Amino acid sequence: MIILLNMGRLLMAAWIVYGLLIIFAPSILHRQPDQTSGIVQVIVAYALGYLMDRALSVVRRRRAALSVGGPPSNDAGSI
Repeated sequence: MIILLNMGRLLMAAWIVYGLLIIFAPSILHRQPDQTSGIVQVIVAYALGYLMDRALSVVRRRRAALSVGGPPSNDAGSI
């Protein structure tokens, strides 16, 4: 699971670089300048990358809690 999330994060970083190339240097990609498309792609890629980063932290937190001795019980009613 962690390997897939890390690969996804790498692809999101590549997507952000692609979007930035569309915005700032479209001639490198042999495209017409289209800043709106580049901006939308960068925003979507960043949002997906952020969500994958959050998912990765949840997975790592669960693994750490299980290796320590199980998830902590949040029983507020006991004395």
